[in-house]
Amino acid sequence: MFLRKVESKRKSGYTHTTVQLVESYRNEEGKTRTRILYHFGPLDKFLQADADKLVDSVLKMKGEVFLDHLEKFGSAKDFGDLFTIFRLLKELKFFQEIEKIKESETRIGFDLVGHINALICNRVNDPSSKLKLLSWLESVYIPELKSSEVSYNNLLRSMDFLIKHKKRIEEHLAERVLSIFDLSLHMCFYDITSSYFETNNLSESDIRCYGYSRDSRPDRVQVTIGVVMTEEGIPIAHYVFPGNTADVSTLQEVVEDIKDRFGDFREVSIVTDKGMTSSKNIDYLLSGDHLFIVGESKTKKISREILSEANTEQEDKESGFTYEKVIPYEYEVDGIKKSCNLRYVCSFNPETYRLNAERFKVKLADYEGKLSEINAKDIDSADKYSQLKSWLKSHGMIKWFDLSIQGDIVISKSNDSVLSSVQAGFGWFLIKSNLSWEWNKEEIVLGYKTLWKVEHGFRELKHSLDIRPMYHWTDRRIMAHVFLCFISMVATSVVEKRLKDSGIDMSWEKCLYEMRKIKVIDYRTKSGIYGHAISGISKQQEKLFKAVGCPKPKLGHL
Repeated sequence: MFLRKVESKRKSGYTHTTVQLVESYRNEEGKTRTRILYHFGPLDKFLQADADKLVDSVLKMKGEVFLDHLEKFGSAKDFGDLFTIFRLLKELKFFQEIEKIKESETRIGFDLVGHINALICNRVNDPSSKLKLLSWLESVYIPELKSSEVSYNNLLRSMDFLIKHKKRIEEHLAERVLSIFDLSLHMCFYDITSSYFETNNLSESDIRCYGYSRDSRPDRVQVTIGVVMTEEGIPIAHYVFPGNTADVSTLQEVVEDIKDRFGDFREVSIVTDKGMTSSKNIDYLLSGDHLFIVGESKTKKISREILSEANTEQEDKESGFTYEKVIPYEYEVDGIKKSCNLRYVCSFNPETYRLNAERFKVKLADYEGKLSEINAKDIDSADKYSQLKSWLKSHGMIKWFDLSIQGDIVISKSNDSVLSSVQAGFGWFLIKSNLSWEWNKEEIVLGYKTLWKVEHGFRELKHSLDIRPMYHWTDRRIMAHVFLCFISMVATSVVEKRLKDSGIDMSWEKCLYEMRKIKVIDYRTKSGIYGHAISGISKQQEKLFKAVGCPKPKLGHL
């Protein structure tokens, strides 16, 4: 197919030139012929009115443009990172599942998928309030989204939809992740965190409460958030509890829910830290024939005895060492007494030992300084006693020293048995498990160490995705906000796993930052053609797209 000039001479001697769109073909005899597809009319009029527009239209389809044809450039909009998240969510069939659920919601008359897409992309690109999100949309290009049709009220309605169907959506994402990576739930890692609010305006039934703050803000109300992850650190379920919920009280509810979702849970080992350990929880896990690896506090009597034995067996403090002791344990199931053997495993790390010892010396020196400082004050001895006791409590040293008042000063006497016990725990961590002897003690330690990696990943995701500040005040919207963060965590965890599987040492955050450099640019040509162009893609960016399983973005993706 090509353009052809056709010249015809008039009797006056004037040569009339027209333009035709023609194509070549072979007739029945096999001879080459041409046929006219379109008449553009006189050449001069075509060049003046239509030629540039035709060229610019063709180039627009290709995603290209002649620089000297440009009349105006629009702003460059973030695109590469949002395209990546969008493609991953499509691979997870997330939007497809939303559409299926939407079919039963007859009152939804707006672009639900587009609004949810905008909410998730905002969490990854630039977390903000829903009102600010509308302004943010002007600076980004999200595939298959008409930004002008996004409204604040529909964003809130989209959040209500998500939390209403949380269980189904969450189960769908978990099944897709497990299927895509061909994962089996041999171990489930349960971790918990909190997020606070800048308000004291509360109702009696409010989910926001005062509680133990992991953000060091005990003066703020908060919610408690639990997440269940795979060994690879990919979230498969999450929970929002009132802010005053004790960690230890959440375990049974979570295990029952996971068991309900994933069927037979008996071959899945539950791994969690010492904050979840209580005799009640251990009895519950044992009565349900659940396998577990849980952290154990080093301050318990039985723990101190085991650590004392481990230190005796240990040859030196310069190398790693693992010690195990099996202890009988009794529990009840429906009023019937049962017994089993629990495996207590303690592991020693020489580097941790050195760090613990150094910090111990620093804490003692700080205390000596604080003791002298407070005793030198011109205040009542009772106030000195109170200040010193308060300082010890805030530094976790309240049992280390016995205080008494003697005249105008406070006398401090070290509690040698407590200090010896503290030092005996340097470099050690202690866990207990009911795993069979098919697992050796080193494998049990490795399973628990995986929890640390999962916890670290959870903390990083929490920080990077900015769960707080939260701008919602109703329980339903708070839970919907956390759910949005969870969905974003699933997508970014997939990015991180694929980077790791491809041998690329890079966080998901750095990867998406690199992809964010790819922009969509609006333009207008002198012929009046409006179009979009994608900025250049580097070799490094191509490598990242391939690693995370996304195609290189092209004009057809816009």
